[in-house]
Amino acid sequence: MNTISLNNLWVYLQGLTLTANNKKWLADHLYESARSEDASLLVDKSNWPKLTKEDLVISPEVMALVEDFEPTPADVNLDQMRLDYLMN
Repeated sequence: MNTISLNNLWVYLQGLTLTANNKKWLADHLYESARSEDASLLVDKSNWPKLTKEDLVISPEVMALVEDFEPTPADVNLDQMRLDYLMN
């Protein structure tokens, strides 16, 4: 439902003469419906692709591209390195 439809529904509900019990009943049923929809989305994960250890192995071709690089130390100021590179 789009925003306009929801707003129209809200205006319609406000126009009804509902008692506090009626409003509570309606709210409880809306919450229950929303919870059951959320639960059904969380339960059906059987069709998700499953990763194996073989899927996470880095290919030799990719390793060859990065084998000469060392990790950057944690205390390196990358912004300063970019500035120095641009200045040269």
